[in-house]
Amino acid sequence: MADDLWNAQLTRENFKDFYMSTVVMVYPSVYKITKEATRCENAIVKSYLDVYSKRAAIPGDKVIYVFGDILLENAKHIVEEYPLPADMTYADRLLDEYTRNSMLEKITAKIDSKTFKMAEFISTDVKKTGMTMVTRKKNDIFAVTPLLVLEIIVLSVIIWMVSYAAVTVPYTKDVLINEKGIFENSSVQEQFISAMGYFPLNVKFVEQTPGEEGGEAVPEGGETEPAQPEAQIAASLAETTEPEISATSG
Repeated sequence: MADDLWNAQLTRENFKDFYMSTVVMVYPSVYKITKEATRCENAIVKSYLDVYSKRAAIPGDKVIYVFGDILLENAKHIVEEYPLPADMTYADRLLDEYTRNSMLEKITAKIDSKTFKMAEFISTDVKKTGMTMVTRKKNDIFAVTPLLVLEIIVLSVIIWMVSYAAVTVPYTKDVLINEKGIFENSSVQEQFISAMGYFPLNVKFVEQTPGEEGGEAVPEGGETEPAQPEAQIAASLAETTEPEISATSG
């Protein structure tokens, strides 16, 4: 291949020109190695895809040489992977217009597919290509347009409004916290008297009205029993207590 065939950086815009200017000479060379049309076309399609994937790292004056090395490697590999009988002979074949256009359609469809772009973006070495190349690849996958920015802003506002309404609207009429129950608590004495009813003391307490804190507790019947003197209590205990039998007593 002569040096004047291609001397520019390979891009998506000029890839078709690169293909049309080289495929006519590439096809018979690869066909001599593969000796079969299907294997020849597969090797050529793969070679164009490989050189396109490496376009960022290949200088413009080296594209044709790198492409030749890739083409030879793929042709030998496909012959080893799909061997043919050695005694079979194949006539030489030239590239026709239908085969040329069909291979170009396969290559461009693969290049423009999202899976190929994503795989190319992931496999890109950031340290070698630089941040500029990474940014350009992102733009190739996800084109940032003013309409896309506007749609993102509108979507963010809608999400915020729906979230705010979901939190505030259900509780506009209902009181979340009963402030009256928090600040209007009963006195400690009333709480203590109410709690004593749950203890197993069998004692009943009567709540005192304000102004009677110093008075005595009055049972529920309203009558008070006179306090028994200590001597009377001791006598009653002596009567009810049975004397013990002593060994010295008669």
